[in-house]
Amino acid sequence: MKQTVTIEDKKGERLIAGCDKSSCEGCKASFFCTSKKASFDVLNPNKIPLEKGDQAIIDLPPKKTLFTVFMSLGLPLIMFVPGYIIGRLLSENEGIQLLTSLLGVALGFCISALFFRFNKKKYTPVIVDKKEGND
Repeated sequence: MKQTVTIEDKKGERLIAGCDKSSCEGCKASFFCTSKKASFDVLNPNKIPLEKGDQAIIDLPPKKTLFTVFMSLGLPLIMFVPGYIIGRLLSENEGIQLLTSLLGVALGFCISALFFRFNKKKYTPVIVDKKEGND
């Protein structure tokens, strides 16, 4: 999916882009987005000349977007189940079961965070073109 964003900041090779909530209406992950305005890093592998305030077109492949949503939200929720099972094996106490279930969710978030720390470039949106006519 192609999306138009505005370059909000440029720090050397690092570009930070932003978009309005209205531009995300077709996104598969828009249901989970709670921000009215989002800022995020974008890659510019083709070295397209961009400055702060320019509009650019980024590519968000649907498969990568859905996988990102799964890793960010789905995996921690799935980890609730093994946490609960471990809690049941350890004790009949419901407090212990709740605690191990929540620890499973926390472990899921940690796994997700580590995954994206080491695979950030692969899942970062890529600028494919500069939108003309916005000067």
